Amino acid sequence: MIVLNYFTALILAWLLAPPSLRGAEANVQSLVCLNTKCDFGKVYEDAVVKHQFILTNQGSRVVNIGRVHAACGCTKTLLTTNVVPPGMTAALSVEFDARKRRGHQSKAIYCETDDPVNRVIRMEISGVVLVPIDIQPEGINFGTVGATEKLTRDLSLIASGTNIFHIRTVTISPPLFCATVETREAGKSYVIKVSNDGGRSIGSSVASIQVQTDNPLMGSIDIPVAAVVAGDIVSTPGTLLLIPSPTNVVRTSWLSLSSPPGKAFKVTYVECSSACMTNTVKYLTPDRTRIEIKTWGPLTGLAGKCIRVGTDLPSMRELLIPLRVLSIPGGQLVPGKP
Repeated sequence: MIVLNYFTALILAWLLAPPSLRGAEANVQSLVCLNTKCDFGKVYEDAVVKHQFILTNQGSRVVNIGRVHAACGCTKTLLTTNVVPPGMTAALSVEFDARKRRGHQSKAIYCETDDPVNRVIRMEISGVVLVPIDIQPEGINFGTVGATEKLTRDLSLIASGTNIFHIRTVTISPPLFCATVETREAGKSYVIKVSNDGGRSIGSSVASIQVQTDNPLMGSIDIPVAAVVAGDIVSTPGTLLLIPSPTNVVRTSWLSLSSPPGKAFKVTYVECSSACMTNTVKYLTPDRTRIEIKTWGPLTGLAGKCIRVGTDLPSMRELLIPLRVLSIPGGQLVPGKP
């Protein structure tokens, strides 16, 4: 004879009982979206894609929908109701604005509920946004350049699919760069040559190329152009950080001088009004030099001062590298050379 203990008997009784007698587990909420993904295929960038997700309450209790949000501002949502009784549905309308979007797009939408089974329902709308005119690259960044070197870069504009276009005008604002248009295939392919012959002011140079076309879907195109003019010799880092030494331990820092346009130069002097600093110049390549800086002691009075570096390059006779002294709380600083 088989003897069942008390707990085994309880488990068997629960398993053999009909669902209606099993307690709360048979009476749970369950809000589901049977089709959580929408592939809108291929559209042009002037399109607004619309889709509707259906949320169904398959449970036996009312489900309340809280926050509904999209991962991107280009996607808007509208929910028909926030309260979904058992067996009923809620429709979530989604609009994806394809303007200023290019290539493959995938946007997630999240629906938060009080359903213990599905606290968050994730939906997704995806597809490919085509442009009537493909621009490569979408912008030009020359990076860090010298003040006198010549800059040139090409932009390709190619009609996609059956689209055709003709360039009407090309202007640059402000006129920091020049642009000329070459026709590769009339109505289909053009190249815009962007250049600057030098004579730029040190600092950031940012401009916008405005291209006007006869294509109704892409009549106006803005292409950013940028460059940072650092002179014919630049210093890395731009500001030298020095660390005081309470025990007069020698600390070493480095300055790297380089010429973005590749001009050869020599360092003629390195000056700083301090008795607790020495320097050694090492030439790495004709257009790149490293300066080793050794310091010790409290470095009193160096904060806010500059290292003066002279060169034999006519366009960059002297560089001023600011100094910053790190504050170290506590400890007795001992002045003087070790």
